[in-house]
Amino acid sequence: MSDIILKVQDLMKQYGHQVVLNNVSLEIHKGEVISIIGASGSGKTTLLRCLNLLEQPNEGTIIYHGQNLMDPSVDINMHRMNMGMVFQNFHLFNHLNVIENITLAPIKLLKQLKKDTYQEAMLQLERVGLASFATQSVQTLSGGQKQRVAIARALMMHPDIMLFDEPTSALDPEMVGEVLQVIKDVAKIGMTMVIVTHEMAFARDISDRVVYMDQGEIVEIQPQKLLFTNPLKERTKAFLNRFMNV
Repeated sequence: MSDIILKVQDLMKQYGHQVVLNNVSLEIHKGEVISIIGASGSGKTTLLRCLNLLEQPNEGTIIYHGQNLMDPSVDINMHRMNMGMVFQNFHLFNHLNVIENITLAPIKLLKQLKKDTYQEAMLQLERVGLASFATQSVQTLSGGQKQRVAIARALMMHPDIMLFDEPTSALDPEMVGEVLQVIKDVAKIGMTMVIVTHEMAFARDISDRVVYMDQGEIVEIQPQKLLFTNPLKERTKAFLNRFMNV
């Protein structure tokens, strides 16, 4: 289909003799929000990191806008500029203030003018509720505020897909809601997103489809209403029964 942004086919990843991803295939469509759920060690984060080759698969193909990212001739860094990544632990530069953090990549990589970039940066900080913190040191921010800065930084590159790796796992419980709300707001603008999360209610609320992984395999992919109310696989039912009533 023409609206497929990213297609993963028969992906395999091993660390020594340990198989982390086993024959994983997935299609991601433009404007779609996909959540990946599963127990710790199920391969969720490894799959996400393979999508932009932060982890190098052993076998399989990753087709992004018609190009196989596994082809050694492909400039993966160029493609990564179109694939926003939000990590568990923010990865901000502590020696820079908030606006310097989110304008660094557009100025250095996209060669944008500083004046224009700063104007857009204020709009993105307004989007995540941090416009008044623009000149503040990131070291003074709460965890939730740092993650919102990280989201604004990713948006500054105008990605056509955003990857979220457990974006709330490093946060204190009272800060989780503010970050999840920002991600929901980003979804409303039509951003294509793949989210690894352990927040089941959030996955249920935001997703178009949900992927359940176990032991390195995709056990089930369903629209969120079906997966959470009528899962097809016994392994999915057992997992969900540990977290919520289904």
